Amino acid sequence: MNIKEVAERTGLSAHTIRFYERSGLFPKIKRSKNGIREFRDSDVNFLIFMATLKKTGMSLDDISEFTKDGCILERLESGEMPKEPVRNRLSILMDHRNKLLEQQRNIELFINAVTQKISFYESYIEGTDNQEAEDFQDDRNKV
Repeated sequence: MNIKEVAERTGLSAHTIRFYERSGLFPKIKRSKNGIREFRDSDVNFLIFMATLKKTGMSLDDISEFTKDGCILERLESGEMPKEPVRNRLSILMDHRNKLLEQQRNIELFINAVTQKISFYESYIEGTDNQEAEDFQDDRNKV
């Protein structure tokens, strides 16, 4: 498939796909005799996963490190992939997951703070005699 079709399937712009290829984040794509990129389904799936990593806040440096061996799925399935690059990818993903879990914990604290403020203001508007403290506190901060 061509770059326009890949852009439609991945939600990435053709410009972004070309940038990923030029910068080495994505391996060089096979080209036709006319120089048109010819993407395979595995290329599209790899781009979708890269976009997911980016959306979750992974840095381009970490994505570059993660993708330096290109799409390894076919080599994994055939048993031709050395274990060290797989260990490296696993480590990158585990570190990133830990960062995401920390963000999730922080977001839950923020949601609780906002929910408490909403409850306080709703009680005030309704005229109920809710004596809840207006200030939300977590273990570190008073909001």
